[in-house]
Amino acid sequence: MPVNHTFEALAHVRRREVLRILRKHDRLSAGQIAERLAIPRPTLSGHLNILKGADLIIGEREGTTIWYRLNLTVMEEALGLALSLLSRQPIEEGQLSSVFAASPSAAVYAASPSRIYAASPSKS
Repeated sequence: MPVNHTFEALAHVRRREVLRILRKHDRLSAGQIAERLAIPRPTLSGHLNILKGADLIIGEREGTTIWYRLNLTVMEEALGLALSLLSRQPIEEGQLSSVFAASPSAAVYAASPSRIYAASPSKS
């Protein structure tokens, strides 16, 4: 999936809210997500379809229920791309994944622009 679909999906505040909710839970049904967001199910369905189309979430059917969970691989790739754009030095492929696997918040901290700039050699 092209990365531009990922960023387009992340552009809407409700879709980012869905991702935040899913981050706190292993998996949730559409009904559970709709309750937490207090939005109509048809509206949520459109957001879920866009997030699935961008591979940011995965839907797994069990009987009549579809359970949604985050696709952390795509989230990691998007984060790595965004951080590499901000970095003065390229972030090696896989460098962020080892930190991200240990702790997503540590990965964001470790690769935050202020830390990247501070670690970059200054050109005087």
